[in-house]
Amino acid sequence: MSPEVLKMQALYKSLFENSYSIMLIINPETGAILDANRAAQKFYQYSRKELLRKNISGINTLSKKDIKKEMRDAKLEKRNYFNFCHRLKSGQVRDVEVYSGLIEFGNNRFLYSIIHDISEKKLAKKTLQENESTIRAMINATNSLVYLFDIKGDIIDLNAPGAMLFEKSPDEMTTGKNFKIFLSENDLSMLTLLVNEVITTQNPINYQKDRDGRHYDINLHPVFNKSGRVDRICAFANDITDLKKTEKAFAAIETAGGICHEMNQPLQVILGNLELLKLHIEKDDPNINFINIILSQTEKLGIITKKLSNITRYKTKEYIKGTIFDIDRSSEIN
Repeated sequence: MSPEVLKMQALYKSLFENSYSIMLIINPETGAILDANRAAQKFYQYSRKELLRKNISGINTLSKKDIKKEMRDAKLEKRNYFNFCHRLKSGQVRDVEVYSGLIEFGNNRFLYSIIHDISEKKLAKKTLQENESTIRAMINATNSLVYLFDIKGDIIDLNAPGAMLFEKSPDEMTTGKNFKIFLSENDLSMLTLLVNEVITTQNPINYQKDRDGRHYDINLHPVFNKSGRVDRICAFANDITDLKKTEKAFAAIETAGGICHEMNQPLQVILGNLELLKLHIEKDDPNINFINIILSQTEKLGIITKKLSNITRYKTKEYIKGTIFDIDRSSEIN
């Protein structure tokens, strides 16, 4: 394996190990677990060495044939989102959402999987069909942002994380309060359209929404009355900002590696030829100034490629139209 590939792996690992999200690196051909971060070790209750000796089939409750099909779909980029049941070391089975993507090191392509434990959310969905007191207990038992409201937007119940999104307490958002008090006109209009679709189709809806610099994955679920009609909606929201940042970081690192690889050789050729040209020009030749300017700018390009090859994080800076990738702040080299 080339030094360049090893370096890219080191950069990836620095982001991988420091993530609070549960993450695995998997060989899409064999299903072998190639790496697992600390969050994964804590969740699955295995040490890193134990996880690296396992195959994903030893964790996923699907058959090996079905797992292979799902990995093939992920490798071919047909899908990047999956629902699975994963077995912990204790034998307990947890429902999980898995977001998978491809990352390349040299000529090898691996799957990075970011896992969310949704056992509590699935339990909550099932419980919604039971009585009101059980619903309230469920709402307050999950770390997801949960809102129960009627089809007019009147809030029936919500949990503390859900209220914190609006910088309120649960009491401040219930007792007859409507979402129109807390949402902008555009957000309220969008929610109304989505609620109407849930009522019409009687099926859940999933969408994503940015708010105050955070990114949320939101699911709207119909709640049926005794007549079989949808009279309430339960919304589950999960903060997936770290997932989005991780995806951007992977993209930045992969792009940086490609740029460095493509630019380094022509830069060396240019610098070498400029030095040779200087040797054949008299010191008092007026063209020497132009050569020195070109040398200086080419050396600056060399510094940029060096910084790109030492990227360890994803940082941005303000630009004319929003933000752009900040090479200086993202690189270990200042």
